[in-house]
Amino acid sequence: MTLPLRVTVAPERADAAPGDNLSFDVTVRNASDIVEHYGVEMLGLPDGATVRTEPDTAKLRPAETTTVTVRVTLPVQPPAPAGTYVVGALVKSKYRHDVSRCVEVPIALAAIEQITVKAAPEVVTGGRAGRYTIEVANGGNAPVRLYLAATDPERKVNTQFQPAWVDLPPGTSAQALLTVEASLPWNKEKQHQLSITANPDLPGATANTATASFIQKPRFASKFAKVGGIAAAVALLAAAIAVPALITKMATNNQNPAAVNQPNAPATVAPAATTAAAPPADAPSSAPPPPTTEAASAPPAEATTTPPTATADAGGGERTVDLTAPKDGVLASDVFRDQGFLIGADPGAVIVAGCEQARSAAVVTDATGKRFLTSSTADDPTKCNNVPLLIDFLADAPAGSIEVIPVQEDTLVMEVLYRDLSRSTEPDLAVGADKAKVRGGIDAILLRPKVAANPIAITAIKFAPLG
Repeated sequence: MTLPLRVTVAPERADAAPGDNLSFDVTVRNASDIVEHYGVEMLGLPDGATVRTEPDTAKLRPAETTTVTVRVTLPVQPPAPAGTYVVGALVKSKYRHDVSRCVEVPIALAAIEQITVKAAPEVVTGGRAGRYTIEVANGGNAPVRLYLAATDPERKVNTQFQPAWVDLPPGTSAQALLTVEASLPWNKEKQHQLSITANPDLPGATANTATASFIQKPRFASKFAKVGGIAAAVALLAAAIAVPALITKMATNNQNPAAVNQPNAPATVAPAATTAAAPPADAPSSAPPPPTTEAASAPPAEATTTPPTATADAGGGERTVDLTAPKDGVLASDVFRDQGFLIGADPGAVIVAGCEQARSAAVVTDATGKRFLTSSTADDPTKCNNVPLLIDFLADAPAGSIEVIPVQEDTLVMEVLYRDLSRSTEPDLAVGADKAKVRGGIDAILLRPKVAANPIAITAIKFAPLG
């Protein structure tokens, strides 16, 4: 049976990318013995594609031929999934539904990359460690596996991703946790610039990057420098007062040598300036004596705390430090320096809203009368108690074992940082001597609450020097 319709399409196939405009010439021949009106449709195109035909309708007498131009626009956003689409160019009569012809045209849609990487927050300020949330998104039209990496130009920062790679279908996103660690600077803030990359698992693919900053506070907080500066200023002021008085007294004795050996002898009249500076010894004086250098050199009252106590245990030099020995209030970070460690909050370890600047530790008493050490802000011991608490052993004295005594069991998790830059998580808040020794000793511990809203609350730690 001879079909009343003949159709050809040029080109017979096409290669395209998202956003391309394609043009096809559809040639139609009326093989019937009557006048026909034909329309052209394109079936099987990707979602979002648009079609325009010129002319909309082809009117043909018997044995007459014409060409209809079909223009196809492929979507840009969201891009259609990559692959081969078998599109049908369907030509059919406007009035006789049984008269139609379909010609297949393969369209190969190429894969495109559109990967984005973002770090949140972009800047982390903390101590030895910091954490970022890395979000990667696949805005392309093909599934991709992305391998995550982070570097700093100085190669001083150790990085770890969890997970280390992600699989992303088109139009999806995922998150990974980035933990960074570096040795603490001693007395100067250190800033590390991080380059975070997501590398597609495709030959010749381009890595996508983001940047972030890791700012480390020094081991000695600026608060101590400020207190030291105040003490030094007081000492200088005391010296300025005491030295002239001493010189005046020496001048008086030089002018009246007998007064040195005869305290009851009548006072010799001195020059007016000397008399004003040093009144006669027998005359009562209402003016206070000049401050001594020793008294002027004492630190300000606000910097003094009750000395922490430590109890030595039998064997191995293990000691128990009472963390509640200082009086209630915000503590200086070196209050336990004589015991071998520094303390402070680490807001960069876990992000707590409103506590980005909380870097202090404090002793507080709760409503039940229990006293404990916790994290806090610099001006209020009752705020930001759920920020992770860092206990940092001195650089020349790593711990050989450790046990933390909490107020309530099963409320904290301890992250241990070792001298070889490895780490472990210890829910039981203890590390034995064998485990610490093979890793070069314990450099620091970070205490986090198991429930984010709960406070850090510890009373003592037991530790021994590295054997």
